[in-house]
Amino acid sequence: MTFVSKIGDLLWGTPAYSVGNRLFETTVEMYLRTRPAYEFSCGEATATFRPRTFVEWNNLRHRIRDEAEVLEHVLSNVRAGDVFYDVGANMGIYACLVGSGVPDVAVVGFEPYPPNTESLRRNLAENSIDATVVERPLSDGSSEERFHLYDTLDAGAQHGSLDTRYPTGEALTSIPTTTIAGDSLVEAGRIPEPNVVKIDVQGTAPSVLMGLESSLTGQRCRLVYVEAHDNASEITTILSRFGYRISTLRVDRPNKDPTVVGRKGE
Repeated sequence: MTFVSKIGDLLWGTPAYSVGNRLFETTVEMYLRTRPAYEFSCGEATATFRPRTFVEWNNLRHRIRDEAEVLEHVLSNVRAGDVFYDVGANMGIYACLVGSGVPDVAVVGFEPYPPNTESLRRNLAENSIDATVVERPLSDGSSEERFHLYDTLDAGAQHGSLDTRYPTGEALTSIPTTTIAGDSLVEAGRIPEPNVVKIDVQGTAPSVLMGLESSLTGQRCRLVYVEAHDNASEITTILSRFGYRISTLRVDRPNKDPTVVGRKGE
């Protein structure tokens, strides 16, 4: 633990902490106006990002490190020539690392929140990754919905969802959107069937899985990673029914469910 972290723990919950935290965020935001390039490495994969907001900077500097076990497992198991789905891609950390670190991989990123989509496209371009980006949220069918933002309206927002049960607190805002089933995109020839799928959608993973049933039960897909949000048992039931063996990977955040991993084949 750093000296700064120790001081932060001592001041937690006090007015001094709030003032200091805001001063720190303002300093980072001023630095980000210079459009710095931030290089992030995991194993053999390295990608470059250009964070625009404090939230994006924090995602790169701290939050993604909580998922180190999951990220390392994904990068170790995507093979050359695979199709990788990043569902809930946010600013594209997984998408860019997979696209940069695995030869001949086809990346499909799904991100419905416009500021995040803009960052995703920018980071993919920064790394010369010719990926497909889908801006509609995946579900088990097509319907008119509202996408709710709970943590921030800035690019890098982590707690955006169609769900109104799992997220805590009142939504800051919501935007209209139209859902789509992943299988319908495959059937229409807009995206190829996946080999590896990573899903992080803040509570709506079961409906995403059901909308991908044909793709996930087909011959190509062998690995599915699903971040659980108080719904691990439902996710496990669906993946088991689809023919996957289940294991879990740790996410190093307080009171956080492990990521559910479904694997087919040897």
